[in-house]
Amino acid sequence: MLKNIIALIIAVAVGAIGYSYWTKKDAEESPINVMVTQMRTRAIIEHERQVTVWYKACPEVKGVNPQVMVIWPAKLNYELDLADVKLSLGADGVLHVTTPPIRADDPSVPSEVGEYMAQTSFWTLDSEQAIVMREMQKATPLARHLTAYFLRNDVGLSDQFKEELETYLRGMTGALGLHVTRIDIEIPEVEVKIPPRPELTLCEGSVALANGFSFARRQEDGTVIGIYPKKTRAAPTAPVTAPTTAAPTR
Repeated sequence: MLKNIIALIIAVAVGAIGYSYWTKKDAEESPINVMVTQMRTRAIIEHERQVTVWYKACPEVKGVNPQVMVIWPAKLNYELDLADVKLSLGADGVLHVTTPPIRADDPSVPSEVGEYMAQTSFWTLDSEQAIVMREMQKATPLARHLTAYFLRNDVGLSDQFKEELETYLRGMTGALGLHVTRIDIEIPEVEVKIPPRPELTLCEGSVALANGFSFARRQEDGTVIGIYPKKTRAAPTAPVTAPTTAAPTR
């Protein structure tokens, strides 16, 4: 009987110590849990990139080939999903943050503000309207191509997402009274699959431009090839509008 009482006392003591330990641990981790919950509520960080595409096309038509000046704007859209972000706070006060990769969203191409100016001759047998319409139909697939093109080649895009996320996290850590010496954000790089570029019939010796940076060029033999710069810190960046956020959709 006495042995059973002693065993019961020991079990209660061990349970109390264990409960105290796990309660203390949960209390220490609770600010991180609050941050994770808040980030999942916010759901997404979004960026829009404004680009202007310009090129001169010389399409093959019946009769004399025309020249078509093509200029149109587009918004290239990117997202960083916060639902799967992982946080850990080191003993040195460094908050380590790991996010999913940046993903591309569908671009926006307002066709009503584009400029398509065709120069035809009497011997151009296709109508000017038909020639312009064929070039207009290339705008959206070309914008999708450029969305992935900049995602692969523009390191500044990742830096801007990191800056926005760090600002957001510092606001939360300050509100929670959490001492953080530095925020280390890792956005993984993945191989970006670039959708095929629609066929561009560029004029001889010309290039296709997006915000002044060449992304396609016509060769001497008439073929059109893509231009892919090396990914360095000096890689071209397109102007950025103020980032916005969106609630999760169900």
